[in-house]
Amino acid sequence: MLNDARTHLEVRPATGSVWHSRLMPVLLIALLITTVVAYFFGKYRAEVEWQDAVSAFALLEKDYFKAVRENTNLKESLEFEKAKNSRDSQIKRLAYDEVAQTLAATSNEVANLKEDIRFYESIIEGDENKKGLQIKSLNLNKDGATGRYRYKVVIINSDYGKNKSKGTLSIELEGLQEGELKRVKVPAAEDSDDVPLLFKYLQRVVGVIVVPDNFQPQRVGIMARLSGKKAVKNEKWYNWKVTLNGEPSR
Repeated sequence: MLNDARTHLEVRPATGSVWHSRLMPVLLIALLITTVVAYFFGKYRAEVEWQDAVSAFALLEKDYFKAVRENTNLKESLEFEKAKNSRDSQIKRLAYDEVAQTLAATSNEVANLKEDIRFYESIIEGDENKKGLQIKSLNLNKDGATGRYRYKVVIINSDYGKNKSKGTLSIELEGLQEGELKRVKVPAAEDSDDVPLLFKYLQRVVGVIVVPDNFQPQRVGIMARLSGKKAVKNEKWYNWKVTLNGEPSR
């Protein structure tokens, strides 16, 4: 056999291919391990973050319900305070009205006592013992509604006996109506023209009179009459403007 250098061929394996074939499984295993580790680490981190989120949500939920309770309590407290303040205001108002009524009643009693004192002083002094039936004073004020006036008349009788005197009191107005001077009788009581009198020493008559429409009063007259054995009549006229809202006219 002839050995020809040109025809002799020696086949040798490549060195790089051998290393490559040996390195690939190692890389694949490393990649697999890395993937598994990354998966479990990611899962662990997700669980940790989920737990943190759950804890944070629980805290927020707790704070929320706490705020709701506080808001409810505050609202109830405000409603209670509002009701309490309203009740306190009502109590104070009622107390004020009661005190005002008491003061008004006391003032009226004081005024009545002063009238009684003046009357008894006149008896003691003897100045009025011979004058008999007298119209002592008149007080006149507006009653709120147009044309309505509240009056108070004090009647005394220094010619008294053992029994009480009986009689009536009537009121007349003198003034202009349609340019003419007229005198009209006005009801001294709501249910009658005259007010009954029944007293021994002194009587106070109070009521409301209504001025007729288109009537301009200038004077107001008080007429007192006693019946029986000692029948007597007395009348007294007062200036309307002076008497109205002024001191009691005498």
